[in-house]
Amino acid sequence: MTIEGEPRLSRSPEIVPEWLANLSALAWRVVAVGALLVIAWLIASLLWTVTASIAVAIVIAAFFAPGALALRRRGRSPAAAAAIVWVVALSVVLGAVLLLAFALLPYVVDLLGRLEQAADAVSAALASLNVPAAVGTAIHGLVSLLRERSDGALSSIAESAAGGVTIGILAAFLVFFFLKDGDKAWLWLFQAVNDENRTRITEAGEDALSRVGGYLRGTTVLAAIMAVTDYAFLWILGVPLAAPLAILVFFTGYIPYLGGILANLVLLGVAYAAVGVGPALVLLALIAVRNVILAYGLRPAVYRRTVSIHPALVLVALPAGFELAGIVGMFAAVPFLAIVFAVAQATAAILDPGPGRERPVLVPGWLDRVAQWAVRILVSLAMLALGVGVLVSMPLVVIPLILAAILAATLEPGVQALMRRGRSRGRAAVIVTGGGFLALVLILGLTVYTLIDQASALGAGAVGGAQTTDASTGGRVALVVQAVVQGGSVLVQSIVAVGQSLATVAVIVVLSTLLAFYLLLDGGRAWTRIVTRARPEIAGDLDGAARRAVEVLGGYMIGTGVISFVGAASQLVIMLLLGIPLAVPVFVLSFILCFIPYIGGFISTGLALLLTIAYGSPEAIAVMVVWTIVFNLVTGNIVSPLVYGKTVHLHPAIVLVAIPAGAAVAGILGMFVVVPTLGVVAATWRSVLGIIGQRRHALKPGGSPAPEAELPARQPVATIPGEAAPSG
Repeated sequence: MTIEGEPRLSRSPEIVPEWLANLSALAWRVVAVGALLVIAWLIASLLWTVTASIAVAIVIAAFFAPGALALRRRGRSPAAAAAIVWVVALSVVLGAVLLLAFALLPYVVDLLGRLEQAADAVSAALASLNVPAAVGTAIHGLVSLLRERSDGALSSIAESAAGGVTIGILAAFLVFFFLKDGDKAWLWLFQAVNDENRTRITEAGEDALSRVGGYLRGTTVLAAIMAVTDYAFLWILGVPLAAPLAILVFFTGYIPYLGGILANLVLLGVAYAAVGVGPALVLLALIAVRNVILAYGLRPAVYRRTVSIHPALVLVALPAGFELAGIVGMFAAVPFLAIVFAVAQATAAILDPGPGRERPVLVPGWLDRVAQWAVRILVSLAMLALGVGVLVSMPLVVIPLILAAILAATLEPGVQALMRRGRSRGRAAVIVTGGGFLALVLILGLTVYTLIDQASALGAGAVGGAQTTDASTGGRVALVVQAVVQGGSVLVQSIVAVGQSLATVAVIVVLSTLLAFYLLLDGGRAWTRIVTRARPEIAGDLDGAARRAVEVLGGYMIGTGVISFVGAASQLVIMLLLGIPLAVPVFVLSFILCFIPYIGGFISTGLALLLTIAYGSPEAIAVMVVWTIVFNLVTGNIVSPLVYGKTVHLHPAIVLVAIPAGAAVAGILGMFVVVPTLGVVAATWRSVLGIIGQRRHALKPGGSPAPEAELPARQPVATIPGEAAPSG
């Protein structure tokens, strides 16, 4: 780590021994990289919905990627191949989830009860053999721990049903986009790397995909074999709950070593409690023979070419994954390690700057480069966090500024149109701002009039529709009901909270409108003064980036407004034709929600469907189901990508993960502004990086920049004792 602009410091061996200098040189790099990893994990934890969705989608996409690649080789387009494989993947995953929910979870309490019976029987047998009572106590403690963890897991599943549904939906869509455009995203990610290194990292990535996919598919085959054989053993021996136990064996098969041990203990405990010690010993022998056959016969043939991970690393990774990310972390620990090992060598080779750069003897080249990046990223993140903290501490200033910028960018085309007809900028700004203010007041008035008083009715109708669906399916969608109950409660609370803070909303609307007026009136002149005072070499890029930002912001809001109105109006018409109550409140809510791309329309149409199930006839329900599917397919696959692709230039996958990320950072406001913000970034980031990446310049005595040839040579830089000054 260097301090530029200062002379290099000499190091006295008497003050700093060589070993200490080298150790400190290695230590600060390790600390910097570790700190960056910790910050990254904290951000991932804050955005857990996004993190979990991406992790699940990567695992599923790696599992099914060979199918999509095979279809491409047969002449299918990337979209068609991804769609075919996506349907298959969705069917398989949904089948697995339903199998877990309907065939295992209802029997968890019964299984734990039988384990307690087995613990009592083992304790009695040990007591008759004069074995210390502490052994029996330990066995009961283990069973109690299993019960506590299982009860906690069931409660957690029920309490986080809404979050689980959100993660599942996001992951489902991301799988399609990963299958369709994953290779393009990979090439874009490494576009700045030279051809040789890009080829190297691409080959490593393909190798990682092949190995991880092979590991997952092999694990699935072996888990299925174990589940089927265990079911046969249990059925032959007359052990009850054979099917739920076999399903438990299948899912624990994805957790290496620990999962199999736990499942076998449960099987033996239930068998001992239900049919006695003899059949339990027979079951133990059968499982042992089966495991030997798998280990030395089928396992090498099934896994074939996959990442080899030492069992000790796996045993460390599993509890680490559980501590960091719960059940998701435990399932993803081994695939994550496989990816890291597959790309580690190529990544280190790419990052190594080679022998041309001097560095301390203990520091590898790749670590030096990563640490140099890490320090600068950490400082940049600290500056960003400071700015965000200042902004968040002043919401009555920040929110009107954001809304004013969006409103001004949206209304600027109207101002330009009026000016072309002879109006002055001031009059044009007054007209369009006044119209925008009236539109905002109208929307807020409709919201207050239709939603505040009927928020409870909307929530009750949605819950009633979910409960009706649950009853008609024999209680098989209990998690969906729980998610709707929680979501309905949050919806009602949010609407009521808005109604209770009308004074604050009024202040924000008035301030936003006034600020938008002044931006439309004088923003151009103020910006021109800023640009003219900038250095000539960056003035053009700065002005171009600002103009593109305004165009993107205005185009996005206009396009989204059209989509929202058309979607809400069509929903109003269909509900009125079907005679479904609460059509007007749903229309207003749908118009607001559709400003949240993809997810907003999905929620609003889902709400209309639940209301139809609660209050409509079977024919109305059938019509609404068809309309909901068609609307979401057309909007999500044709209209929205077309509008957002031409305005914000963002891939749908980025939009999908950005919305929950914005909600986690800034609540409802974040959900609304994150997409246009990312659109502005996407349109201007190259120019901004070009401006930031300008070379330093010196000034002549008169104040003008010195030509490149006249610039003084770079001064030596100060280094941490024991390090060489960086080259370049």
